[in-house]
Amino acid sequence: MKFFLLFLFFSFTLLSSSFSKILNIENKIQIEVPASHKFIKYDNKEVKNSIEEFVQEYEGMEIDVYLVGPKKYVDLEQAILDGEDPMNNEYVRSIMNKFKRKNFKDEVRAGKWMVSEAKKIMKKEKIDFITYALVSNQSWIKISADEGGELGDMINEIQTMDNQELKEATKEIREEITKLSGNNKSIPINESMTINLSKFDIAKNENDELFLKSNGKLIMVYGAIKLDVRLNVFIAEHKSKTYAFISACYVDCSKFNSKFNNMIKPVFSTIKKTVKTKTINSSNNDLIEQLEKLNSLFKSGVLTKEEFEKAKKKILN
Repeated sequence: MKFFLLFLFFSFTLLSSSFSKILNIENKIQIEVPASHKFIKYDNKEVKNSIEEFVQEYEGMEIDVYLVGPKKYVDLEQAILDGEDPMNNEYVRSIMNKFKRKNFKDEVRAGKWMVSEAKKIMKKEKIDFITYALVSNQSWIKISADEGGELGDMINEIQTMDNQELKEATKEIREEITKLSGNNKSIPINESMTINLSKFDIAKNENDELFLKSNGKLIMVYGAIKLDVRLNVFIAEHKSKTYAFISACYVDCSKFNSKFNNMIKPVFSTIKKTVKTKTINSSNNDLIEQLEKLNSLFKSGVLTKEEFEKAKKKILN
């Protein structure tokens, strides 16, 4: 019996350790991911140019962009970045060969079949979610606040707020970014892309560091093809660096939110800072009651100003 229990213990230990690992990304981030995940850094010219265009007005700012995900997905992305034809990929070839044999006459049916077939392969290969991780060498909050303007003023104001005030501010910001849709939910990106928000939260952790955490769904429409992708977004600052994680889940998304939360845990605490409130004890209640009665007597003319001040002083002492 004892041997059987020990066997069970070690089996569960080995199984649980195989499900996740700490991934060290160039000594810049440590994240907890499934054991099958790896990362690549985007060093190609197109990505570098777009980043440089974004940060050129911020002197000395540098941003590194990484893709984190299941090995098979990341390897395919790397091959495409290296100039390989995606049609040479076994999975892409398989879908295209089946597609030719189907000989679809209806564009809508063809689009739905393509999406369904891609999801089947992803499910089979356990390609659940991928993450784009961005690391800046500077504090974006500090730079934006120093720059001034409408955004700088808003950031300066947010930094002074506690979590209760941030909760109210978050509601206002959510209303503003969903103003075009008017439903407090949808953010139109362009004609083919819309984000539907579920959670949207700006808060401070126990170290008084600001963070933004959001999740929802990205809806993309390309002709007859429609994709619904689950999203998780997290932006925070720690030790004067800015971190951003954008994760997308395509299949098996039931535990996506908890996987995402576990992933960012080694980087940043999302435990909210609690504000300690002073409680008024019974003696303070008695004091307030006496002062209110005294004030009432003074206003009604029963006490002169001199008598009122003398009595108030006696109570306070």
